[in-house]
Amino acid sequence: MMINPITQFTVGADPEMFIINEKTGDVVSAIGLIPGEKGDPWRDPNWPEGFGLEIDNVLAEYNIPPAYNKDMFVKAIQFMQTYIRDYVKSINPDYNILCAASKIVKDDQLENPIAKLFGCCPDFNCYTNLPNPKPKGDITNLRSAGFHVHYGYPDANIDDSVQMVKYFDVFLGLVSLLFDTDRKRRSLYGKAGCYRLTSYGVEYRTLSSFMASSEKLINLIYDGVSAAVVAFETDMALPTPNDVILAINNSDITAARAILNSFKNSIDKRTFSYYYLSNVLKTK
Repeated sequence: MMINPITQFTVGADPEMFIINEKTGDVVSAIGLIPGEKGDPWRDPNWPEGFGLEIDNVLAEYNIPPAYNKDMFVKAIQFMQTYIRDYVKSINPDYNILCAASKIVKDDQLENPIAKLFGCCPDFNCYTNLPNPKPKGDITNLRSAGFHVHYGYPDANIDDSVQMVKYFDVFLGLVSLLFDTDRKRRSLYGKAGCYRLTSYGVEYRTLSSFMASSEKLINLIYDGVSAAVVAFETDMALPTPNDVILAINNSDITAARAILNSFKNSIDKRTFSYYYLSNVLKTK
């Protein structure tokens, strides 16, 4: 019998994406193209509550409502991706969306002061509980896109939320390295243990937009949250923190695979956590 999550939880997200010109391959700034501003998203009056669209730096960012199951989560993300793709193509047929971890953006797309702004408020490191350094947008043309996962649960509290981030580093952060091979984004964002506290739980900020690039990966994110919840609720012993930190921060795929294999072999084979890791390691 497989041990499934006990807690009723929700999973939301506010993924970012690049707008590109498919003819040239260049990034097109979302500033002046995408409606909505950071902290004040635009909403189509026909959308259900919780959906929103805005810009963040030169990126398009969207919000989805908290999902109570995987089907709801996947369909919400696909709905917004389709909407934004159709929206930018209605402006220029050569435009499209790109779910990628990082891109170099040309100077002419960075002229607006908004394109130089990084980070509306600090995020934190769950291993030190200190704020992460804020990147400087005026010294680089590198721009990165995140897939921030919002985990909600009953009676949310700081201690449990911070501890959950450590489990997310295993079941989401390390796992993502097997699929997302970008090595540039973490010079700006997305290091191990990156989070913000929320009233309903915690926002996990380590993953990149690449993890929204296919239905398979979006499913993987939801399952990773479920596996992390089981691990937390059954008090599974975590891998050595420094090993996890080094693997994620250095985008070390070999180290990530070794940690995941070792961890998988140390946990209860009846759990969804074991089943999830077994499938991930089998497919990659």
